[in-house]
Amino acid sequence: MSQQYGHAVRPISPPQRPARRAPVTRDEFNELPTIKGRDAAVAFVQERLGVPMTPTRMRAAIERRELSVFKISGANYLAERDLYDWVLSLAKTRKDGVA
Repeated sequence: MSQQYGHAVRPISPPQRPARRAPVTRDEFNELPTIKGRDAAVAFVQERLGVPMTPTRMRAAIERRELSVFKISGANYLAERDLYDWVLSLAKTRKDGVA
């Protein structure tokens, strides 16, 4: 049937699964404030931790003091380890204490 219209049929490839991330531990992250600004913090959480995050949610966490923020030369800096701990704190636990 595709020959009738003059174009070749493209084979349909199966859907690709995203690559599995290697597990990370708290000790892998720097405890010094090396991430400058909200957008860099969002990028770190999305790319390094693999957790979806919006700039609005990050801003709310900073404003509510859920995250430790270091003011250096007028800019907000955050530590990788603090971001990791904060993401883990977002887990909702059941009554028996399991996430």
